[in-house]
Amino acid sequence: MRSAITIGVLAAAMAACAHAPAVAQAVTATPSGPDTLAIVAVGRALAADSMRGRGPWTEDATRAARYLAARLQQLGARPVFGGNLLVPFVTPDHPRDTVYNVVGVLPNRRGSTAGNVVAMTAHLDHLGVGKPDASGDSIYNGFLDDALSTGMILDVARRYVQAPGDRPLVIMFFNLEEQGLLGAMALAARPDAAPLISRMRLLVGVDAGSPAGEAMQWQIMGGLPANRGAQLADSLARVRGWTTTSTVPRPINDVYVFAQRGVPIVFPIPGATWRGYTTDQRAEAMSKFDHYHQPADEWRPDFPLTGTAYYADWLWSIIHAATDAHTPL
Repeated sequence: MRSAITIGVLAAAMAACAHAPAVAQAVTATPSGPDTLAIVAVGRALAADSMRGRGPWTEDATRAARYLAARLQQLGARPVFGGNLLVPFVTPDHPRDTVYNVVGVLPNRRGSTAGNVVAMTAHLDHLGVGKPDASGDSIYNGFLDDALSTGMILDVARRYVQAPGDRPLVIMFFNLEEQGLLGAMALAARPDAAPLISRMRLLVGVDAGSPAGEAMQWQIMGGLPANRGAQLADSLARVRGWTTTSTVPRPINDVYVFAQRGVPIVFPIPGATWRGYTTDQRAEAMSKFDHYHQPADEWRPDFPLTGTAYYADWLWSIIHAATDAHTPL
């Protein structure tokens, strides 16, 4: 499936080359396609019952942060703040509870982390243990929200390491997103974060995993006011036969914190039309797999990976083009 998707995308890119904006011309052959097995493995690890829902101000969320920091370190990510990928912070209502964001930068093709950067983010926390559902399950695992997204971002990071661009790639996994974007706000408030924020030419946020099918319509939150990153995402969506609609930033994800500080953002939200699905079939899939903020949001072996593969590959194409010096941002 991985090879078929990659070949299909490249063929579509060649066919659409004459009609797509110049920004899409930066897309070239990549070393490999999305590794859906590895993506799901990360999602399963973070959404396992042993993680107890990665709840706020818990050791479980800290273990999730350490797991992600180790994965980034294996890819060669370098610290941005101090000498560690784990970035500690406290919040005013929990001054004695140190929690952690994870922030690292992957060097560009010249081995440098200097200059303008492109960034990606997903949140590592979820809701923890709470009110049990009808089955008695009280662990809010957060497989789609947002464990699977972290897997997709790590997959993009892997592909970037295989084919680094001219602009370094910053990866940020934020804590306490579910508590009001507290991790992102804590990082943005650091005096030593200002230089990093000023170098960000695009921040791509991924939340709520991926649809069970290939979404044909997407909302790009942050695409208004118009920015080159959103135009790039739209161009690369149209290469795939998809359409996008741009909207203004809203405080529903960590990317909003950075949009308020002038960083162009792209936050994709899948729409209601899926390739090969009727309206009733999509509704059935949503009922089966999409359990937002419920204990049932956990990995299941029959979850379709087609949508995950296409979404992850689109994210890679955005990052691959955006980190190319020939792409204006």
